[in-house]
Amino acid sequence: MWLGLGLLGVGVVWFTVRAIEIDRSLDAASRQLASARPSDAPPPAPAPDAGAEPHLALAWTVGAPGEPAEPRASVRRAAEELLARRLHHGLRRGAVIRAVADAARAPEEPRVLALGVRAAGQPEARFYRFDGGATGRLVDEEGREPVPSQWQAPLATLRRTSPFNPKRMHPILHRVVPHEGTDYGAPSGTPVYAALEGTVSWVGPHGGHGRWVAIQHDNGVETGYAHLSRFAAGLKRGDHVATHQLVGYVGSTGRSTGPHLHFSASRNGVYFDAETLLATRLRELPADQRDAFRTEKGELDRELDDIGDPLPAAPRPGGEDEPASPASDSTSQPRAAASGARRQRR
Repeated sequence: MWLGLGLLGVGVVWFTVRAIEIDRSLDAASRQLASARPSDAPPPAPAPDAGAEPHLALAWTVGAPGEPAEPRASVRRAAEELLARRLHHGLRRGAVIRAVADAARAPEEPRVLALGVRAAGQPEARFYRFDGGATGRLVDEEGREPVPSQWQAPLATLRRTSPFNPKRMHPILHRVVPHEGTDYGAPSGTPVYAALEGTVSWVGPHGGHGRWVAIQHDNGVETGYAHLSRFAAGLKRGDHVATHQLVGYVGSTGRSTGPHLHFSASRNGVYFDAETLLATRLRELPADQRDAFRTEKGELDRELDDIGDPLPAAPRPGGEDEPASPASDSTSQPRAAASGARRQRR
């Protein structure tokens, strides 16, 4: 009996061990078969590139009729303000502007990435926002960024309608009368600012200048702001004003053909071109940033090249002092950045 029980116990142990071995063998074979058999499921789609940016591309003509809808309107305003500060002579009616902007930020925070501007009979000039630049301002096609003057523009947007000209034929008197300042077209009521800190040397009526403000600056230059509709509240002769402080509002008082600012500059009673005060010098990008700039420029150039032609500007009905009217644009929907993802621009 004891022999039978012993043999039975040995058999139970043998069958248990064998069952475990078979189970392990089947599991291993199953894994090998699964790895060897091609999957019937399609390969996973690549994850979207978080760096890709939708861009808004548009073009318009300064002075063309119509008002674009948002977000193009906010991009257009931002672009014109950038160009008015960047261009020595401001924007003129008939100029064609092309722009590429970050659509994700428009209209709340329109960020223009590239601009092309072409005046009548002139080649297109292009500018690019390059974050590697020392100032973060627009860089030209040669990779040069502006170093601003200490003087600031008297208007938020400069649209020059008549330059400084000692031999100008006067539009009202019809005889040669020196034009001793620069005229900037703007709607009546547009704020006018001091170009540099100084002391108010005149505020009040001043012949053909109409309502006029003059500011004497420490460097010996006196600037003038003519044809104002009204003065800043409480402004009086002898007041010290800061750079970019409000001094008045655009109007058409005095000898004027329409609302505009006549901005002048003189030294020791001799007038000179006030626009030279606002001119900037250009500084080249550091050598270690030029390759990165050329890469970004090439990408943005392709986007600018793809923008269609806008509507032409309407003929100007008024005289040379009339400001440019609102522009119209050729529409283009936001699109993904061409040729792959672009790195995030801030």
